[in-house]
Amino acid sequence: MRKSDKKIDNEIIRRLTKVCETMKARLSGFVWLTHEVNYQRFPESLLVTLVFDDQISESILLEEFALMLPAVQNALHPILNRDLPAKQIQARREHTLH
Repeated sequence: MRKSDKKIDNEIIRRLTKVCETMKARLSGFVWLTHEVNYQRFPESLLVTLVFDDQISESILLEEFALMLPAVQNALHPILNRDLPAKQIQARREHTLH
């Protein structure tokens, strides 16, 4: 990873961490988020994964995903100079201990 790529990655992490912490406090089913990227194909390769508790209903997952989508896009807009396309933001379920 080039030095410039590392700077971008650190800024992505900083911004997504802020979204994560804010949304965990507001939403019942959201657990955490992560991202992956190939900087040789940035920003087209950037993928953000929102992880939800597998115990929540499908309707709650969809409601919370809809709330998180613009939050992620707004957080990353200053880095990308555009909205991250919705197809690059995905949701997945994960078992968590209750």
